[in-house]
Formats: sequence, structure tokens, C-alpha cells
Amino acid sequence: MKFIDYLFKNIQFNPNQGYAMFYYHKGEVFTKCLGKLKDKDSDEITLDSNFRLASVSKQFIAFAIVKLVNEGKLAYQQNIKSIFTDLPDYFENITVKHLLNHTSGIFDYENMEHDENIQISDGDILTFLRNTSETYFTPGSKYQYSNTGYILLGLIISQISKRELNEYIETEIFKPAKMYNSKVNLEGITNISNRAYGHIIEKDSYIVKDQYWCSATIGDGGLYSSINDLKCWCKYLNSSKEFQDMKIPNLVGNYDEYGLGIRIVKVNNNEFYFHSGSTIGTNTLLLFSVDLDLCFLFLTNINGFNTTRIKELLVEFLMNEEC
Repeated sequence: MKFIDYLFKNIQFNPNQGYAMFYYHKGEVFTKCLGKLKDKDSDEITLDSNFRLASVSKQFIAFAIVKLVNEGKLAYQQNIKSIFTDLPDYFENITVKHLLNHTSGIFDYENMEHDENIQISDGDILTFLRNTSETYFTPGSKYQYSNTGYILLGLIISQISKRELNEYIETEIFKPAKMYNSKVNLEGITNISNRAYGHIIEKDSYIVKDQYWCSATIGDGGLYSSINDLKCWCKYLNSSKEFQDMKIPNLVGNYDEYGLGIRIVKVNNNEFYFHSGSTIGTNTLLLFSVDLDLCFLFLTNINGFNTTRIKELLVEFLMNEEC
């Protein structure tokens, strides 16, 4: 396949890198799996291996919020102070929509004081935010990507639905999308079958490094899924009424790539939608387009791999192909 040849010509894959890849374009299909789930004695990675999705998880959080809005249980312009009344007063000026499209200006939790040996939970983010007194900028005036915002959205899902976030997502999203092996990970509790553990390269050695102090949060990146389940997700998402809202870009300043939990790119007047993810030991990419009859999914269990570069190469390839 032309794009796959182009991809492997322009991307340097680590020979020890484990990954699962799926590419579909206009009836042609390419799949490839390489490496082990954990160590040399573990099972091989397959299209059913479950990787941590990192920020690709944000699509599912956004979908749940849009679903609650469509059900009349929440509103895009609802301020966050009305949901969590013990947050500082400045949350009266921050809406659900601000959180969804990264225009809230709330502080990054990654900068909070922490113990490297103790993992924080989503609930700890509320404690962190209670002790803040301002935002980086006036809410709604600027785009700035925020993991904190999506953790807060996950907490809102639980608060509004009166259900645990993992139970809500697995029941209300994974099940109807036929993503039967996907999980919301509660580290140390959830049993994730065929789990692909993250790895880092340290002193030329390829070692398991799957967790650190902020790896246990859910809303910003704690979902696990496989290539086969994500294929079901792309189909389900595209046919859903929620997606109609998710793919409307924010129009703050000159930045209009981000909608609600999804990025929008135009290639010769055709739209495709994607999100990438990166965390310790794991990098991910989900990309699809009905206009271009295209789907690309990539999950790898190694740190420092630039999945956004794959998206850039695909855009270059499509621009030339569609001319």
C-alpha cells in the first residue's frame, strides 16, 4: 500500500518497540502487530491487545458529556460552580463548554506539589483546585490544552449521572459501541485482559515503566482499548448524534482545530478527525474520515514515540494523492 510504504520510509521504529496498527483506505486494509505485551516471556501483541489510550480517552469523556447534555441533564453553558459548589468563586465564570474545548484557563494539575511515590486520583484534583484562586487567562479568551479540565469533566459525569465513572462509560458507551474488551482502569483494581504494558528506554535497555504519580487519573487518559474495539468505536461515533456536536470546532482566536474531545483537520476540503495520546511508556493515535473513506489506528507501548508525526505524514500523503 502506498501510504504504508511512505510511512515506513519516513518513520524510524525502534526494533524493540511493541505496537498494533490498522490502516483502511478506500477498500484497502493493512494490519501489523509487533512485540510482546510485557516481557520476553509474555504473549505477543495482537489486534485485541489493550493499550492505555492516554489522551485518546478524552473522546469518550466528551461523548459522555454531550450525551448528558442531549438528555437534558447538563448544559454546555452551565457554570462549574453550580455543580461543585465548594470550588472557588472564579468557577462561576467557567462553563462545561470551556472545559470541553480547552478554553477554561484552569491550572495544570501536573504542576501541583506531590509525592513521586504516591499516585493521585481524580478526586485529588478537586482538592488541588479548591486551593487555587485564579486562572491562567480569562475563560473563553484563549485555547490551552488542559488535562485538568478533562479530569474535572469526568468528575462531572459521575456527579450528574450519580454513577461511578468507570461503570457509566463501560455501560453507556463501551457496551452499545460493542467495545466488549475495553476498560476504564482503576489501577490495582481493574483486571485488563491482554494488557500491553508501557516501556521506556533507559541506558539502552527496554524496561517496563507503566505508571508514575499521575498515571491513576481517569478523565484525562485512563481508558484501555484495542485496535479491534477502536474500529467499533470509530463506526459508532461517526453514526451517533453526539458526534454532530463534538466535531464543531472552537473559534477562539486563530485556533479552530479542537472541537469537543476531538481534533479536526481539513485535507483538500475533506475533513478527518483525530486525537493522539502520550503518557509514560505509551503513545496512541486514532484517526478517521468518512469523506476520505479512511481509518488509521496506532497503539504502541513505548515512550517518546511521536504519533502526531504519523498524522502529519498522512496529511502530506493525502494532499498529494487528492490533488
